[in-house]
Amino acid sequence: MGFAFLLFMLMPAGSNTAPLLGLVGILLAFTVAELMLSPVGLSLSTKLAPEAFRTQMVALFFLSVSLGTALSGSLAAYYSPDNEAPYFGIIGGVAVVIGVLLALVSPFVRKLMSGVR
Repeated sequence: MGFAFLLFMLMPAGSNTAPLLGLVGILLAFTVAELMLSPVGLSLSTKLAPEAFRTQMVALFFLSVSLGTALSGSLAAYYSPDNEAPYFGIIGGVAVVIGVLLALVSPFVRKLMSGVR
């Protein structure tokens, strides 16, 4: 998702138009990223939850998605056409850093998930 935000920085700055194929490409990157994240999150929320709490864990997964949507609405207040590159650069950079940190923590999480596949 972070790389998709960084793709916005390739758009021409200063003009009031954006290339249609560029926007389609960025939306495609968002869609592919979402298709890679959502099934994994749903699968893990059901596999790791105790039998009695599977439905609640799926609900918590969707709550995290809704919190992310609310956060994106709050972050939109910081957007201005004059500062597009820093806006998308910071959001994309933070998302990439969080992704790298999650990848580094992944072996420890897998160790804690022993026996769950």
